[in-house]
Amino acid sequence: MRSQKHTHRKKRNKWIRRIIYSVVLIAFFIFGTGVGYYGSEISRFLGDVSKNTPEELQDTSEQDARLEELHPFSVLLMGLDDTGDTRRSDTLIVATINPNIDSVKLVSIPRDTLITLPNSDRQEKINALYTIYGVSGTIDFVEDYMDIPISYYATLNFDGLVDLVNAVGGITVDAPFSFTVQDSNENMDAIQIEEGIQTVDGEHALGYARMRKQDPRGDWGRQERQREVIQSLADELLSFDTFANFSSILDAIRNNLQTNLSGRQIWTIANNYTEAAQNVETLEIAGAADTVYFPRYGLDLYVWEPYEESLEEIKTELREHLELSDSTGSQDESEVGLDEEFENFPSTEDSDDSFSNPLEDDSTTE
Repeated sequence: MRSQKHTHRKKRNKWIRRIIYSVVLIAFFIFGTGVGYYGSEISRFLGDVSKNTPEELQDTSEQDARLEELHPFSVLLMGLDDTGDTRRSDTLIVATINPNIDSVKLVSIPRDTLITLPNSDRQEKINALYTIYGVSGTIDFVEDYMDIPISYYATLNFDGLVDLVNAVGGITVDAPFSFTVQDSNENMDAIQIEEGIQTVDGEHALGYARMRKQDPRGDWGRQERQREVIQSLADELLSFDTFANFSSILDAIRNNLQTNLSGRQIWTIANNYTEAAQNVETLEIAGAADTVYFPRYGLDLYVWEPYEESLEEIKTELREHLELSDSTGSQDESEVGLDEEFENFPSTEDSDDSFSNPLEDDSTTE
């Protein structure tokens, strides 16, 4: 009897471990599987993180069927900086997941990428999209920019990362060099990172992931550190000690995460797409930094411009990974479940009064 109880407990812990991994995956694109003892609490959590989804982005029965049939799908992760007056998407990561070959591909779009807004000749950095158009418009733009359908999205703000790292008791990072950076309240040099392996709390993890200006590799170095934080956090979430903090982990994410994945869809992904997480490939879009004058702000601003050849190669690779047969554009509503056409973007003039230069290359996310 004792052996049976022990086996049941091990199975239950394995399920819990995997479902924790799965719900955090919605923010970080790392997959697991499971049901179990904390099912009702998880169900409430899943309802909370999807309840504010814009109507046009809500899930459909067709999307449910596609997941159950193990079709490849894509996710757009938006890491939001809302520490100031303007909310920006300072992290944009596109993930494509193919269960048929057990593979995940990740592409980070640098926050300073120079773009031209739809139906306009106005140039901005790509992190301004969320400020101007919100979730729906950002997804539509990224679909067109990457030439793939975006099936789902998740947004996570900085507070969510701080709370989540603290909930697991800190994470381990290996800093390539020492630096100081501001904390989440923008207190300059409040965070000190030493070179080498160290355990950091939520504030230090956020500072480690945010800093860019002191990194010789600029935004590419920051993206590497962000991926390191994600992987280290995932490792902690899968540890046995995590279960003592189960409720605090869900609470850390609950108020800071939003997604259009329904609870049913998350369960389907958790149970059927597990193996894909064992093969994660990061793709980099090659490009060059530049300084461009923005008449709208009267400023010369740092921007990043992708090489067209590299961008096209990435587009092709993602389309093949999603098993899309030809380049027919990203607005395939049967796959995406969105009803807003790219050409129906609102006029950029509609947002003039509320959009106050979120692009200046200041220290707030450096």
